[in-house]
Amino acid sequence: MIPRYKVKEVHDIWSTDNKLNTWLKVEMAHLDALSNSITHKTITKEELSIVKSHIKVDKKRWKEIEEETRHDVQAFVQMLEESIPDSSGRWIHYGLTSSDILDTSLVLMCKESLQTIVDYASGTCYHLNKLMKLESASHEILARTHGKAAEVQSYYNVYRRWIRGLRRGLDAVVEAKKKMNFGKMSGPVGNYTTNSPGIESNALRSLGLYPTVCSQIIPRDMFLDYFYAILKVMLAVEKIAYDIRIYSMDGINEMSEPFRKGQKGSSAMPHKKNPVLTENICGLSRLYKSYMQTAIENCQTLLERDISHSCTERIIFKDAAHIACYTLSKLTYIFKDMNINTDFAQKNVDNFRNKVSSQNNMNDLIKKGVSRTNAHNITQKEDN
Repeated sequence: MIPRYKVKEVHDIWSTDNKLNTWLKVEMAHLDALSNSITHKTITKEELSIVKSHIKVDKKRWKEIEEETRHDVQAFVQMLEESIPDSSGRWIHYGLTSSDILDTSLVLMCKESLQTIVDYASGTCYHLNKLMKLESASHEILARTHGKAAEVQSYYNVYRRWIRGLRRGLDAVVEAKKKMNFGKMSGPVGNYTTNSPGIESNALRSLGLYPTVCSQIIPRDMFLDYFYAILKVMLAVEKIAYDIRIYSMDGINEMSEPFRKGQKGSSAMPHKKNPVLTENICGLSRLYKSYMQTAIENCQTLLERDISHSCTERIIFKDAAHIACYTLSKLTYIFKDMNINTDFAQKNVDNFRNKVSSQNNMNDLIKKGVSRTNAHNITQKEDN
């Protein structure tokens, strides 16, 4: 993600340091399972103790080896083995393929990202809920359908719809985090050439995960829950941003995003106060939707696998979390100091008072015995 839209918590999750530490966590879970295996006589408890005492990640050395091997996981395994003072390091990565480490680690980092989104979305809901408790929330504001005055509602009714959308997104993210409980340690094509299903199961269980049927990679449709959950958040955020943009238009002026002292809207037109935050939110939501298409296309790979998916995944997984958290943070900022113009809202309601009461007028005629069709026609003529 470019620095402008980067979120520190998300950056830390997808940083090289955390990635390598997560790879190490997965490798060690596998070694623990190997040492506890009754059927596979490989690494002994003594050897495992030596590995645990000395193993370490040396990012500089890893980069040096990768420059030569052009293979990140092989470089990682070699770097780890070099850190062990005796031959105990030979058991690192035993029976595994790169995707056993990469895909299992990817799941763990996705779960971290989803939790971060939960934290950000919870904060946004908190500040929107504070808006709902303000005195201004009870004031009248026009409801519009097809861009035309429809009926009278309250600010509270607007906020209620917004927070419901956000909470649906929040619920989807929480559920996706629960569903992303799968991993893989079944070897080069998922057929347990060296490892056993028992070793895989025990290793993954220690990571809070469970095995799934795989080829060389975890099926990519299993990662769609991650993207669909974030999509629900983005749709809710985008809806709110679009609404605020409309409410802030000249001639409506019912609410608007904060405009700080000294902020400028235009280099040519000094009077302008442009809704740049909500416009950015809508633009980033548009970008996120393109990631959805890529995630769907990634579900198709050749036979047991190719790497057509991996080059895009280096971008879309982390950037999806960046976009979600960045837009949520901007929405939170807006809710903290949003301009609520109840005077303009009341003027707009008063200007359309006769029109927006048409349903009540029609119902009054129906109660007096007029047929619904005639009541509708009479009210329509009166309003025109």
